[in-house]
Amino acid sequence: MTKNLTSDLFVYSSIGLALVSLAQPAWSQTVQKVADFQVSVDQNTGLGYGPSTPETRLTLVGTNLWFTSNLGGAAGAGAVFSFDPFTSNITQLATLDNTSGKSPWSSAVVVANGLGWFTTSVGGTGNKGSLVSIDLAASTLNNVYSFPTNDYITSFHGQAPHSTPVQIGQELWFTCSAGGTNSTYGTVTKYNLTNGTVTDVFLLNGTNTDVPGRQPLGSSLVPVLGTNYYFLTFAGGVVRPGAPNGAGVLDKISFDAAGNPKLSATVLPGGFISFPAGDPVFDGTNFLYFTTAGSSTNTGAIVRYNLTNGALTSLFNFVTNAVATTNYGKQPYGTPVLYNNTLYFTTLTGGSQGKGVLDSLVLSNGVVSKLADFEGVTGQALGASPQYGGGTLYTNPITGSVGIYFPINKGGVASSGASSGNGTIIRVALPPPPIVAGISNTPAGPVLTWVGGYGPFNVDTTSDLRAVPWTTNWLSGLLTNAIPLSPTQTQSFFRISGASQ
Repeated sequence: MTKNLTSDLFVYSSIGLALVSLAQPAWSQTVQKVADFQVSVDQNTGLGYGPSTPETRLTLVGTNLWFTSNLGGAAGAGAVFSFDPFTSNITQLATLDNTSGKSPWSSAVVVANGLGWFTTSVGGTGNKGSLVSIDLAASTLNNVYSFPTNDYITSFHGQAPHSTPVQIGQELWFTCSAGGTNSTYGTVTKYNLTNGTVTDVFLLNGTNTDVPGRQPLGSSLVPVLGTNYYFLTFAGGVVRPGAPNGAGVLDKISFDAAGNPKLSATVLPGGFISFPAGDPVFDGTNFLYFTTAGSSTNTGAIVRYNLTNGALTSLFNFVTNAVATTNYGKQPYGTPVLYNNTLYFTTLTGGSQGKGVLDSLVLSNGVVSKLADFEGVTGQALGASPQYGGGTLYTNPITGSVGIYFPINKGGVASSGASSGNGTIIRVALPPPPIVAGISNTPAGPVLTWVGGYGPFNVDTTSDLRAVPWTTNWLSGLLTNAIPLSPTQTQSFFRISGASQ
């Protein structure tokens, strides 16, 4: 395994601890495909197997990452799967049909009442989508609620949910992309886990209204400091040039002292900041970040929202000239991932093959870098044209290494007999934090400890810096960050190295 020297140099002696800084080596970002989605049909049973066209994110359940796919499964209506990051194996857990619901855009599970939950965009008894629970142990599905067909006169229920439920108290809240006012604008809906009732809390009214917003596409409610919840709508707000149905809205749900919800909105200004199709991401302090797909001439942006003053700022505009489109892509169409002051995100189009790119944006300096091209079924076959989904941070419980896993809608190595791929999972390796070491005195004697880095670790030592070479791999393959030292040990120098990813 490649090693990455990340520690400073430490000396242990009877007179204390001395520190000599070492130069830090450069770290190279890597993007790796870890799975191709393969769909097959058993010739004896006629049942299908395998995921196709995921439009969601992965969810950590135990040590695996669960996800839904829009297509695939036994009936071609989508299914629930688990992905093992250690083996890259994909297991089909449960398959959907028209009765349970089909074509989910929702992330796989939100744990509540000991079950997993997700929504489907169509299917169910009204063919307008469903709320589904899944037993996490037995992987059995239960259609908890089917969204009804509205009569367009007296019924204005939500329909076609594309979002992942979020638990607020004893309720699951989510957005619907249709239904509500005129049966087209969508709703904010909740399901009571105690009594099983479904309530449409807000009917979105489209443009120029007191409940602005229209057609939330895959946007879930994002909690901010535990008291407010934000979500995005793809359209609605204010009619603008190039956006006759509005350029979209950032909506906020807050609760008064009696627990009654209130909806307020920040309308998107149009131009590059138009048509968001994902979730906002909270930085834990004062900002939300999200992407917009934009239009054919103003091809999207990376946007920051200031929670204190309500200001919207485009951190990066995607322009249409050939060089910029190749270098950075265009039309980001999903949810970014924030890690260590850097945003990681995908674009729908652009790049060297026109099938999108994986980018990073460093918030401290605004620098955008292309990390990889999506190229369909050729080249590295990382995938193609990612849309609506996003990445999930995953920490290896043994080594501590951190990566971002993205399900990609299309491309990858095609199934037998197919001309195009059904999608992939890719992993972005994230840099290890610097190793910071020290020596502490315990009743059992001195202990060399450190934080940071990725395991397994190696420790080198020498008693004299003028002696060459060091005793390399004095201790190696460590999956701990503390080693005891002999109380009678003479002056010694130590350096610690960890894995690069």
